[in-house]
Amino acid sequence: MPNPVPRIQVFSHILKGVVTKTGAMRKTITVTVAREFEHPVLLKKLHRTKKYLVHDEAEKANVGDKVTIRHGKPHSKTKSYSLTSIDVPFVAPKARVIQALEESRT
Repeated sequence: MPNPVPRIQVFSHILKGVVTKTGAMRKTITVTVAREFEHPVLLKKLHRTKKYLVHDEAEKANVGDKVTIRHGKPHSKTKSYSLTSIDVPFVAPKARVIQALEESRT
């Protein structure tokens, strides 16, 4: 009988959310992830949010950034996600207006 090959299952839980808090703890950010689902009986769309503590090694994320996070090895008791990428950096509304004016002048 041949030796059974062990199966290795890799679960990479990838989520997208918005950074809601930074600076309270070193190399840690809080990311809020929103999801939408249909109630099984009432058949209504429901919205739920959940907050995750995420490890940010470079400390480059800011509040309002849209980010991608990945589940991995635990960094602490409550922090087992790490920052994968910053998809859309947050730009303040005043900065957007100034940026649009500068683009229109050129």
